[in-house]
Amino acid sequence: MKTSIATVPLIYPLPMAIVGVKNDKGTFFSTIRNLNVISQEPAIFGMVVADERHLHKQLKVGTQFSLNMPTTTMIDKADLCANVSSEAFDKSSLFDTVLVQGIPVIETCPVVLLSEVTDTIRIEDQTFFVCKVQETLLEERLPIDGHIPSLNILDPILYGLDDKYYTVGRVIGKSSKEGESLYRNVRKTMAPQPYSFHFKYKICKLKHQGVSYKDLSDTFNVYHETIEDWYTLYTLFGRNGLTKKMADKLAATRFTKAQKAEMVRQIIEGEKTYRDVCGEHTVSLSRLKNWVKKARKKARQT
Repeated sequence: MKTSIATVPLIYPLPMAIVGVKNDKGTFFSTIRNLNVISQEPAIFGMVVADERHLHKQLKVGTQFSLNMPTTTMIDKADLCANVSSEAFDKSSLFDTVLVQGIPVIETCPVVLLSEVTDTIRIEDQTFFVCKVQETLLEERLPIDGHIPSLNILDPILYGLDDKYYTVGRVIGKSSKEGESLYRNVRKTMAPQPYSFHFKYKICKLKHQGVSYKDLSDTFNVYHETIEDWYTLYTLFGRNGLTKKMADKLAATRFTKAQKAEMVRQIIEGEKTYRDVCGEHTVSLSRLKNWVKKARKKARQT
């Protein structure tokens, strides 16, 4: 049951940032609370600024500026920059700043995006500024995972449409991983179980005729990896590779750690292909790929 409330775009989270611009009158800072990522590669974001804001007068196509991401410890300064006009107060006095490529940068902000306005779009009484990131500056002391720091490390200020400020909560999952087991379970219920010989043979014939793994997976609701397993057995042993007898043999076959390690080594070092090893040892492709995946992951961690 839902109830209707005021018509508002309840889309979260909304990060706060402080825009820094250098012009002929000095250094100008103003908080922006309406930001969105347009593209990661190339790095492009958008920000919406109402016509009556003084910030609107500072921006046009070609303007270079800094997008400074404050931490929660800077909430008082960020809020002041959002609600007090630059005509009434010189906001640059709040920060320790340096010029980077002629653009004012707030040193206490852990992340700064040196950016340029590349386009503008009118939306009623406000303007949508399309901005391209020229360089991303990160505080050297911050640990990073790969090349992207975690939200908890950056400690950004989030703005709510209830006119309150929030902070980032705990990590609850990893993208592309959380739905994986659910997807597999759902797919199992959708596909015919158990898979008959004729069903597997039909799919392998279609694959042999040139139908892609993706199209077969989408059409018959069977995992891509499962179809690849069947087709490998089919190309190695013909129709016999799809029989229950072969399935039972694959399930019953056990390998020692040394045998597994040798098969994995042959794959990783390029001595043999997956197909070669599958045929030589009568091992399923999915099991072999899983062993290789674990071995490579272990090697990266050492």
